[in-house]
Amino acid sequence: MDPVSGIYFRREDYASFWLRLLIDLIDGVTVLVFCGAAFLVLCLFLPGKLVLLVCAGILFCYFVLLKRSSGGTLGYRVAGVRIVGLDGRSAGLFPLTLRLMFMVLGPVNYLLDLAWLASDARRQTLRDKFARTYVVKKRAEPAGSGRLIYRYYLILGYNFLFREIEEADTLATAGAGTTRTSGRS
Repeated sequence: MDPVSGIYFRREDYASFWLRLLIDLIDGVTVLVFCGAAFLVLCLFLPGKLVLLVCAGILFCYFVLLKRSSGGTLGYRVAGVRIVGLDGRSAGLFPLTLRLMFMVLGPVNYLLDLAWLASDARRQTLRDKFARTYVVKKRAEPAGSGRLIYRYYLILGYNFLFREIEEADTLATAGAGTTRTSGRS
């Protein structure tokens, strides 16, 4: 796919709010069990700072490396979803690492993230917007392609510019002034 276009899916192919909540619960519990076990075992042999580094490594391996693999995380397997970039291919290491960094921001960010998901046309969370990713059903096929545009958002008093796909039906209504497109790449 060329660098000025991307793909989109049918709305029902994107992971819903409740499915994403289930995924986060399963993956959160799984990582908590792994980190808890590592913490208990390693505290006997390693200094505290090194144990925290091991737990950070577990988080990276689970939420970045495993999520990028064809199998996905336990939550992704149970829900039957996968994560893709705006080009429809598997998400890369940098976007997945960026999504992981949202966990560092804590519970307030997570609640805002889920609230955003409930009203987004492509069911993207804020972490998805920043990382330019979609969470779609495993067998979902692209519904079409469109050009990449930049769209402004005002979130909690901050301005953000996100790269998105302009769908064919959006192009038809653009003349009526219904889209907030500011340009293209």
